[in-house]
Amino acid sequence: MNKEIYTQLVPLISYPESDIRSDLEKVSQSLNGEKTDDFHIFSQHVNETELTKLQEEFTQLFDFTPNTCLDLGWHLHGENYERGVFMVRVREMLREFNIEETSELPDHLTHILSVLPKMDESDRNEFVRTRVIPATKKIIKGFGETISPYKNLIQFIYNVLKQQSNDQEGQT
Repeated sequence: MNKEIYTQLVPLISYPESDIRSDLEKVSQSLNGEKTDDFHIFSQHVNETELTKLQEEFTQLFDFTPNTCLDLGWHLHGENYERGVFMVRVREMLREFNIEETSELPDHLTHILSVLPKMDESDRNEFVRTRVIPATKKIIKGFGETISPYKNLIQFIYNVLKQQSNDQEGQT
């Protein structure tokens, strides 16, 4: 895998659109045959589920359930002042790398994943290790015992983040 996997994950963790199946295929090709149960479970669910059902699931899990929302600053800082500082920092990164903000808050996982491939390697590894991995871990914990293919997707993203940061540490 390479750092472009982050950009490829953005459509999968965004509100599902009609081309989600082709987006899955792009990620699958990036895996170069690596077996990942979490990705397979999510992929199979997407391929077997109507788009409107995927959209309902997505909205219920990520928009209406605070413990599984995709706003990383909330998971790291709650409603404290530090979350605002984190969002300002992310917004500055989005501007620096000419990444257009969506209707989501700056600390949304889609924005974070979009920024990662553009960052300097050492800054990216530090940011992933200290911010993105801990927040993603809290999202997974927020699912509790719930069985959901979207939980598998978040677990897959978490594993990609861990693997990519470990791979880069091994090269330094």
